[in-house]
Amino acid sequence: MTKTMKKFAIYLAFTGLISSQAIAQIVGDEDVDVVSGYNPVLADAVKETFEASLPKQDIKPDPQTYNIPIEFFQIPYQPVKVKPIRMPDVKPEELDNVFVKAGFGTQLTPLAEAYLNSNRSKKYNYGLYGKYISSNSKIDFQNYSDTRVGGTAKFFFDDKYVLPVNAYFSTNSLNYYGFDHEVDTTYTDADLKQRFTNYGFDLGFANTGDNPLNMDFGLKAGLKGISDINKYKEINPFLNAWGEKKLENNSIAGASASYEYYQYTGFGDYYNSLVGIKPYYKMITDQYSLTVGLDSRMDKDQNAYILPDAVFSYDLIGDKFVFVAGWQGRTQVNSFANIVTENPFVADSLIFKISEIHEKFAGLRGSTSGNFSFSVKGYQKSAQDLPFYVNDTTDMKRFLVKYSDATIWGGALEMSYFDSDRFRVTGSVNAFKFSEVADLDQPWHRPTLEWTLSGMYRFNKRMSMTADVFGVNKTLALLPGDITEEVKGCVDMNISATYVYSKYFNIFVNLNNLANYKYQRYYNYPSYGIQAMAGLSFAF
Repeated sequence: MTKTMKKFAIYLAFTGLISSQAIAQIVGDEDVDVVSGYNPVLADAVKETFEASLPKQDIKPDPQTYNIPIEFFQIPYQPVKVKPIRMPDVKPEELDNVFVKAGFGTQLTPLAEAYLNSNRSKKYNYGLYGKYISSNSKIDFQNYSDTRVGGTAKFFFDDKYVLPVNAYFSTNSLNYYGFDHEVDTTYTDADLKQRFTNYGFDLGFANTGDNPLNMDFGLKAGLKGISDINKYKEINPFLNAWGEKKLENNSIAGASASYEYYQYTGFGDYYNSLVGIKPYYKMITDQYSLTVGLDSRMDKDQNAYILPDAVFSYDLIGDKFVFVAGWQGRTQVNSFANIVTENPFVADSLIFKISEIHEKFAGLRGSTSGNFSFSVKGYQKSAQDLPFYVNDTTDMKRFLVKYSDATIWGGALEMSYFDSDRFRVTGSVNAFKFSEVADLDQPWHRPTLEWTLSGMYRFNKRMSMTADVFGVNKTLALLPGDITEEVKGCVDMNISATYVYSKYFNIFVNLNNLANYKYQRYYNYPSYGIQAMAGLSFAF
């Protein structure tokens, strides 16, 4: 046994009884009334952008009743997520119990959504949702469909404890259309069709107030699964727990523990497990804050992952201008579900590995006394077994997963400005460079520049408009004969307008990809051009 393994065994014995919080891949509990689990649409064919907008009673905007984020359907790029430091405060209001949305667009694209939720209650609340969108375009094999249903509930006990329950089911159909349709004419619909089915549920328990243990704690257990049209499938049961206690000097000490298991049955069977324990300590003063933790994990082959979590912030000018630095590590499980979410056109002969990623960063964040906030940082990442995608030379419409260690240097900027009565603007840019890709000639199919710009403008109490623009730079593809092909970057713009016709009734119009650019995220997979959709929504 190596020294590292001995230390790790001692560490496990010492901390094995400590409770834990959710692992990096598990989304934590949030106090929302309706939750719609996000599953990236697997087809590369079309996208729709929409957000619910409930009737407004006066000039000032009401808080959004339903948690329905902007979604980019069928866009293979994932825009950089902007997290403004400061957003306008809103007070909870009486909820509408039913929200229904229906529309129809170009490429013969129907859309239907329905959300049902209870009002706020001290004993329980619940929410149910359903969503359907599809395309029936005449463009060869680019049709797709996406159906989702799910629900969430929370039960409260003695104003001290909460028991959350969540469940979801989705099915997404697409085609492998990345080939020369004039040359390869022998493919049938059955040869090209793919369908992914995702499902899952979880049950939790946590405190919401004081308790006899005089500490905060939480527990969650559940199962996630996925299968495809070939009956390849993966199951992922998980368990995580956490607990923390406030100390006399206003600092916090806590720990988390996690267990997750992956079993894949398909072209080649695979299984793995991860057990993790993470103690941590937080200190917050008027001048600075410090978080220090050590996330230790081990897989079934006794490979140990030692992941530091240290973040320090120091107020340079009050809390308006803050220096931030840190070193954070995480594991990225490249499971069947995660791989096909990122690239649904992969070959059947998949290889599964766990990526270990460390990020060291330093930067500034700040906000004005008004409505502007920003965050800027520089970073260096080192990754072991990072996945890249290369065209399969025996079947060019499919992709192989290639793993390599990599070193990345980059910088990121996020900004937000809002006027609570009229408009909101957020933007971000993330630029980086692969200084080293150990086992590959190039970082295949990985862009190195991502940027987004989003805005909302309210003309009056009835009419509002949102716009989203995002772009990425070129990527490189490896073709047979070691030929390198450039996949061009793109800029995409989407606009949505909503008109409040009455207290219960809205009209919406969406315009997507206004540049009409059929860009590609993966070689030979162009997206649709310009799209339009219009429809109605009801809330009562």
